[in-house]
Amino acid sequence: MKQTFILLLSIFILSSFSSIKPDKRVIDYLGADKVAMLQKSNPSLIHYYNFFLDNSYTIESVPADKLANNNFTELTLPLINGEVDTKKLNVLNLNIQRNYEENVYFKIKNSDKIFIMLSEKAFMKKFNAYRKSNGLMK
Repeated sequence: MKQTFILLLSIFILSSFSSIKPDKRVIDYLGADKVAMLQKSNPSLIHYYNFFLDNSYTIESVPADKLANNNFTELTLPLINGEVDTKKLNVLNLNIQRNYEENVYFKIKNSDKIFIMLSEKAFMKKFNAYRKSNGLMK
């Protein structure tokens, strides 16, 4: 009886470690049903989406004269005091076509910043380093 209890407790503990908690923004993008299905059938995709949300882009300040001399497409993002509200930003909803080799640049509307969507190549390098450092990849 004691061994059975220890075995069940061990299985519960191990399964709770392997369970991936999706970011709320992933649920907003895919829907709760799709996320629940992915948690069971492809939890690594939840890891990917969670990482993508905060690591697929950078935001940089640019001097006004440099912004004026470029033809960046303008992007409307949630702002607080001129800064992008990264808690509300859901890059999955932006539907930006990423480039494999090159970053994609946008001027953030009503700010002196640019939004840089990392290239697929740069993002995957970053994602694979994250997976290796967290034991998700050999």
